[in-house]
Amino acid sequence: MNLSGAFYMAREALPHLMERRGAIVNISSTSGYLAGPGWTSYCTSKAGLIMLTRCLANDYGPAGVRANCVCPGWVRTPMGDEDMDALGEARGFDREEAYRLLHQDVPARRPADAEEIASVVSFLVGPDASYVNGVTLPADGGASIYDPTSAAFAKQA
Repeated sequence: MNLSGAFYMAREALPHLMERRGAIVNISSTSGYLAGPGWTSYCTSKAGLIMLTRCLANDYGPAGVRANCVCPGWVRTPMGDEDMDALGEARGFDREEAYRLLHQDVPARRPADAEEIASVVSFLVGPDASYVNGVTLPADGGASIYDPTSAAFAKQA
């Protein structure tokens, strides 16, 4: 559904978007370019969304349609909360501790709120992004810039 739903929606919307010089924003995930354990189907479908976005931008940009992709990290949503509850249950702590654990090395040190991701989408469909096309934009608090293997070199406070 992650990939096929976006594909079918774009196919139906494209004639209208070309007429209005509109924009598509697909919601992928950092899992579209970072593999997670046991997440093969999820990661693969999210990676497909990134490529779908690039192909739409390439094929329909000349017709005035822009296509961009937002890749959130962890977001406080019912789905994110479920995952944190499962992690907490497996490790013996609560949801908030699970979110804290996952974000202890993320530069922002916290998950996103859904409104923050919506603001990124709003920017991409708006006039201030009129020359932005084919972009894959992480909205992950800096998680995808962090190299966890570098932690051993961090100075102890």
